[in-house]
Amino acid sequence: MVKSSDQEKSKPEGEGRRPGRRRRNDAGDRARAQIVDAALRTLLAEGYAGASARAIATTGGFSAASIFYHFGSVDALLLAVMDQVSGERIARYRSRLQDVSSLAALAAAMEELYAEDLRLGHLTAVQEIVAGMAFDERLGAEILARMQPWFDFATELATGILAGSPLGGAVDPGVIGAAVIALYLGQEIVARMRPGDAGGSQTMVAMLSEAAPWIDQLLGKGGASRRRRPPSRISVD
Repeated sequence: MVKSSDQEKSKPEGEGRRPGRRRRNDAGDRARAQIVDAALRTLLAEGYAGASARAIATTGGFSAASIFYHFGSVDALLLAVMDQVSGERIARYRSRLQDVSSLAALAAAMEELYAEDLRLGHLTAVQEIVAGMAFDERLGAEILARMQPWFDFATELATGILAGSPLGGAVDPGVIGAAVIALYLGQEIVARMRPGDAGGSQTMVAMLSEAAPWIDQLLGKGGASRRRRPPSRISVD
């Protein structure tokens, strides 16, 4: 006679193994995804200061208690938002920039990626979370852990662009990578500080793209000598 436990083991994986629990897990995953989406939309509309449990619940059309049931706190929920947004975007950036070896190619790709970030609101969401949590001792460590993959990626890009140039052994690519991340986040802050100048940060990215071929020449990168249209004039009044 086969014991019931042996019968259970002999069944194909997933068969006869508490389908009710799987349904509950699926329902929980859907609920968490709904809450994360509502938190992201609330961040974009109200900012970090306005992303309260009540505001997020109102946006998503669910009970505020659901936030604490699934995430434990609003801060944990916002970190989950950052996990999702950051994970999606770094995958996109790595895919788009994997073959970049010159500053001109990087700048052209960054114009495209930056426009995507603004359109999707991802950069705004990350900036709100970073600005709201980075200076808290406990939450700051959580933010750093989530930003580290971006620092590492920016360092990889800087290393590739500096390779073979006169600056290759003289400049720390990690410092350049950190500066790029700071500039990227800072552009969004500056643009939002200047009402009516939402395109100012995009203009800055475009200006860097215009200057990139000449910088490539200084770095000894091939293909940078071709002429391009003069850099756009920027007003900072």
